[in-house]
Amino acid sequence: MPLLLRESGKDYVLAPLPGRDGRIVHRVAGLPVVVFPYVERAVAAPTPPTTGQLGLLAARLREVHAFDPPASRAVGIPVEDFRLPFGNDLDKALQTALGGGAGECGPYGDRLADLVARRRDHLAALCEEAARVADRCTDLWRGERPALTHGDPSTTNVLFGRGVDIIDWGGAMWAPPERDWAALTRVFGTAPEGRAVFLRFYELRWVLAEIAEYAGRFTGPHTGDADDDAMWGRLTRYLPPA
Repeated sequence: MPLLLRESGKDYVLAPLPGRDGRIVHRVAGLPVVVFPYVERAVAAPTPPTTGQLGLLAARLREVHAFDPPASRAVGIPVEDFRLPFGNDLDKALQTALGGGAGECGPYGDRLADLVARRRDHLAALCEEAARVADRCTDLWRGERPALTHGDPSTTNVLFGRGVDIIDWGGAMWAPPERDWAALTRVFGTAPEGRAVFLRFYELRWVLAEIAEYAGRFTGPHTGDADDDAMWGRLTRYLPPA
């Protein structure tokens, strides 16, 4: 997909370099290798983008959203289905925490059990709202032209300078444009536009996915190392104790 975007004139898309045979995945010592052009800004420490740079990023994303690939080129990327793929993992982790099994997993197990017990109603309300909003989005999006979305236009995937370069298109998806606008809001605190119901869906899916990831970590073997400390801090931002 990034190669198609680049070929269509979108020079701000950092695409892999094809070899002489046209392939972009090369084999070196039996391992797959993808080569990208060197961009000096990619090795510099990131700095917060200016208002003008964020405006340019939004304009570039609008161009991507309107992209229509040639009929002769197959594009095998997912289509939004408004599902919550982590639902089973979240349920399993919460059941383990509430069942008393997390305490044997590591130093954060009992703390997770206490947190989940206190915020059980809040978690249930988030899950119910997410399911309700997902159904509403499904109905509204039916028959709408899908937009090509990046999914994670963040400080690690956008190189800011005199222009912008957008990298890492592995999460590209046909979806409502609010998928990218919600990410801009989450990362940069601002977004140019968006329908409230879709923005809320992507906010809820992100929050619940984060809770599922961290709850899963603390209901499995862990040692309380620096990574655990950092993840506990992030979990309590999404799920404050009180």
